[in-house]
Amino acid sequence: MEWKERSLKFKLILYIVAGTLLVLAASTAMTISTVTTQQEELAYKQSIEMARNYANDFNGDMEMNKAIAKTIAVSMASYDSMSREEANNMLYNLVVEHPHLLGTYVAYEPDTFDGKDGEFIGLEGHDSTGRFIPYWNKINGPITLDPLLDYETLDYYQLPKKTEDQVLTEPYYYEGVFIVSYVSPIMEEGEFIGIGGVDVSLNYMDEVISEVKAFDTGYALMTGNTGILVSHPTHKEWIGEKTLYDFGVEEFSKVADEIRDGKGGHIETIDPTTGQNIVMFYEPIRTGNYSFILVIPKEEMLAGVTTLGNKLLQISLAAIIFMAAISYLIALSFTRPIKEIVNDFKHISKDAVMGKLDSRAKTDVEIDFREIPMGLNEILDAVITPVRDTIRLTNALAKGELDERSHLDVHGEFRQLSNTLDNFAELLDIIIKDSSQVLTAFQNNDFSRNVKVYGEGDFLILTEGIEKTRETLSRMIDERKKIEEIRKKEIHHRIKNNLQVISSLLDLESDKFTNVKVIEAFKESQNRVISMALVHEELYRSHDMESIDFSDYLLKLVNELSYSYGINKEKIQVKMDVDPTFLDMDTAIPLGMIVNELVSNSFKHAFKQEKEGEIHVDLKLEDQRLTLTVGDNGVGFPEDIDFTETDSLGLQLVTTLTAQIDGTIELDRSLGTKFIIVLK
Repeated sequence: MEWKERSLKFKLILYIVAGTLLVLAASTAMTISTVTTQQEELAYKQSIEMARNYANDFNGDMEMNKAIAKTIAVSMASYDSMSREEANNMLYNLVVEHPHLLGTYVAYEPDTFDGKDGEFIGLEGHDSTGRFIPYWNKINGPITLDPLLDYETLDYYQLPKKTEDQVLTEPYYYEGVFIVSYVSPIMEEGEFIGIGGVDVSLNYMDEVISEVKAFDTGYALMTGNTGILVSHPTHKEWIGEKTLYDFGVEEFSKVADEIRDGKGGHIETIDPTTGQNIVMFYEPIRTGNYSFILVIPKEEMLAGVTTLGNKLLQISLAAIIFMAAISYLIALSFTRPIKEIVNDFKHISKDAVMGKLDSRAKTDVEIDFREIPMGLNEILDAVITPVRDTIRLTNALAKGELDERSHLDVHGEFRQLSNTLDNFAELLDIIIKDSSQVLTAFQNNDFSRNVKVYGEGDFLILTEGIEKTRETLSRMIDERKKIEEIRKKEIHHRIKNNLQVISSLLDLESDKFTNVKVIEAFKESQNRVISMALVHEELYRSHDMESIDFSDYLLKLVNELSYSYGINKEKIQVKMDVDPTFLDMDTAIPLGMIVNELVSNSFKHAFKQEKEGEIHVDLKLEDQRLTLTVGDNGVGFPEDIDFTETDSLGLQLVTTLTAQIDGTIELDRSLGTKFIIVLK
């Protein structure tokens, strides 16, 4: 049958359906491609961020262990008593205070500790050389003291000795335990004399990493610089025995090469243990040559993308079927005698497809057919009214006017459309208000207010997401409080122990002298340390160790020093002008030690003069600059002496601490002695 002989109904159906199919197919393909691509990128970004966060967490743990080893080495480098018993007590206390440590130790070169190696041959904690090599460890359960083994060959001693720098070893077996060592060299006058370090059992790290979950069945593992497995959730026999290269998978070897170069990324491959298509996300741990690896089945990671694509495809198919049905019904109402009306209808239908609902059919036709265009126009009028009201209402909702409702006086399905929009607006209003209250509570750090209205579909995804976020943030806040409390205790004990050690050393050293003035100098220094310890103890009992009320801290410190020196207020006046100031712990402690030294020095010189003494302590905060001024009206600092090169240990300490907190120090000799310290 030729095309001209085809019926108008057939042609009309073919034109409308074919055009609709082409438009919808093209738009559907573009929409599905764009949306699924975006969702896939989002899934990858979320997984990368997850791996990065875990890597940062483990990096923090390693930094802490590294700092402990550094503290041991620095403490021993400045340790003058050379008491093996005292050093052992310090190492033992560190193991007790840090339960995650497997052991702590120092190891000295022959006769570099106290020159008495020959007296300790074969004694507890020593080997046949008598070298000072104590190793306090929990390898067999309880804390025991053993001598270090294989120090002449293993990297934990030889690498810091060779490099004279901190070392984080590759994983290795020591006495049958798979461990990693954080080691710092002990240097004396530029020469290597030994090491101080800590050991961490990699079994502990494996337990933590094995608990990591991603999506439904994803898991995590950790490797060293050589690709050796440090942890694995199921195959524990591989730990310390197998590397990524040993799997014989090209992609695994590429990941191992990237890890060796300290790089992060992701790669798709087949999991040899499950046979699944997986994506491996690997991120370097900055402290040491380690890498955190997240293994996620690709199907699980992209499940949401697949579901979204299927939904879009179903919606598009339903739209095509609906348009085809409408086209068929329209075609049934036409016949050959109304060819002119058909052409008019084609024009209107094209406008309607383009969204131009203002077009109308011509009514100047034969009276017998006039009801057809008039009826079409009435249909368009009936359709455009709810469409425009729908546009008005949706625009209002888009602007956040959630109280807006439909006001149409319509019936049937148009009424259903109006009611549906009203119900949608009402539900959206309720959900947003409820979610807003929860988010407002977030801003006020209140995570107890939960989501009460969830809705369905995407609303359910949104509200459940907010609720899960609330639960996660609540847990994070709780965990952070616990971590901050632990950190507070660690800082307190570290400072307290150091002050106690300094006080004990001063007491021990004073017994070596008979000169009264020397003994008094030692006792005076010891009193200063005790004053600092008392003020620090009161500071520790405060609620916030992160942001310290330094103005209050300063007042208490000066009062404590006045009491310690027995200041006669009639002879010596202490004048203070202190602005309210809050500092972090890393700045507050050194600055407090500076004040302690300068004020103590002023008190000491005030006793030596005949006239009434005045001591000024000022703390000013202006234009993001903190200025500390400590001065007295004494005889003044000699002009021919450079205070930065003085033999006074106290002033050397002030100069060192000022540089440590990035400050500058000036000396004003115009009226007595005035030290001016400025911090950015």
